[in-house]
Amino acid sequence: MRRGTNGLFCANFGLQRGPPFDVCRRAWCGECYSQHLLDNFRVFTPSDESGFEWRLHSSDEAKFKTAWNGDHCITPFQCHFCLFRLLTRRIPDASNHKDEWLMCCLVRSNLDAFWGHEPSTVVANHRNLDQLLKMWGEVGLTPNLLLPALGPYPDEDVQGVSVAVAMLVKSTKPGRHNELYTQFETMRKLRAAFSNMFHASARSNVDTVTLGRDTAKSFLTTCPTQSSWFERFCSGCLK
Repeated sequence: MRRGTNGLFCANFGLQRGPPFDVCRRAWCGECYSQHLLDNFRVFTPSDESGFEWRLHSSDEAKFKTAWNGDHCITPFQCHFCLFRLLTRRIPDASNHKDEWLMCCLVRSNLDAFWGHEPSTVVANHRNLDQLLKMWGEVGLTPNLLLPALGPYPDEDVQGVSVAVAMLVKSTKPGRHNELYTQFETMRKLRAAFSNMFHASARSNVDTVTLGRDTAKSFLTTCPTQSSWFERFCSGCLK
């Protein structure tokens, strides 16, 4: 938040995280953060019986293709360069097809997370944040002392990005009901598999907190695929 509400700022912007991470200096205007050149993921568009596609709003043209100004103020956002280094511990090689494919999936995962919210929600949140800053300014309050820092993130995958990438790759494979793609109901099983293994691990059994007694229990978990970002990503995928 300290980087401003306009545009789109990586949560790690301007912050030192230590090796192998350089200080991230990446920011975009909303519409400039767009799908990768290799992005050929299927996007559902409503159509009638004759195949005519319905586009009811101007935002439909950009649907799942670009971000919106202020997306980073409502959805957790680490840029794809930071995420690549997080998952691989190195910088991407533009001549390596696997690296470019991974970068494509990372951009797509962020765009899906952004579109977990409707554009109208993002715009309204952006407008209200600007009003909040203005009201504080009128009484002499300093936003940097009041707003929570958006980053930096720890040097591990706490958002479940690696699982999101696997789900996206799975979506490009032939499915049971379609030869061109796998449906969401099938690809999300990868999330369940990771979650099951995480909760069978020693880390989970040390960190998990149980609330309640006997049959009425709730569990507080640190599983990455239960993060706010991952919920946004799944919501965008389903759309």
